[in-house]
Amino acid sequence: MSETPPQHAPAERAVTVLMAMVPCGADTARQILAATARAADAGPRETAEAVLALAGGGTPQTPLRQALADAMDEARSATAPVTQPYTRLLPDPQAIGALLKRHRGLRSRALAAPHDLAVRNELDDATYTLCILMGQRNAHTALRSAELLLGTEWLGTNVPGGADRRPEHPSLPGSGTRQQGATGRDFP
Repeated sequence: MSETPPQHAPAERAVTVLMAMVPCGADTARQILAATARAADAGPRETAEAVLALAGGGTPQTPLRQALADAMDEARSATAPVTQPYTRLLPDPQAIGALLKRHRGLRSRALAAPHDLAVRNELDDATYTLCILMGQRNAHTALRSAELLLGTEWLGTNVPGGADRRPEHPSLPGSGTRQQGATGRDFP
């Protein structure tokens, strides 16, 4: 097992932090770093340090802060190419629920220990699995789809009143209510 060279350590920690914050996979996190550096006309190390500062509650310098916010928003809103509509089976809600719980835990662990490559690899695997199961190419969209399928919390945010109700979110139809799935089962 090889260690990350010291000169790359901030960039690799920044990749892990972005994976947890956006959420996204490792490749997308690296694209966010590169896009931020280009847009802010900054070096890779400076960009990585800005991400780490943001994760620690700090505020990066203005050009980096805006470029980073734009690149993160772009990654969250990336859309899949338009294809012909098709019918697919929905994944098992219990399996998705377990995967969401694991993903949330890994995101928390990644933010707490961005230097831990094992956590980053597990998070990348969980993100990829969620994208595959939900039929999405974008991790943010896959998380949103999974949480809508289950009617649970909105992208890992805490919901007052417990997990048995949907969050009050303007873009969610039926927020705060229970919905019945196509199988006739109630999804919380």
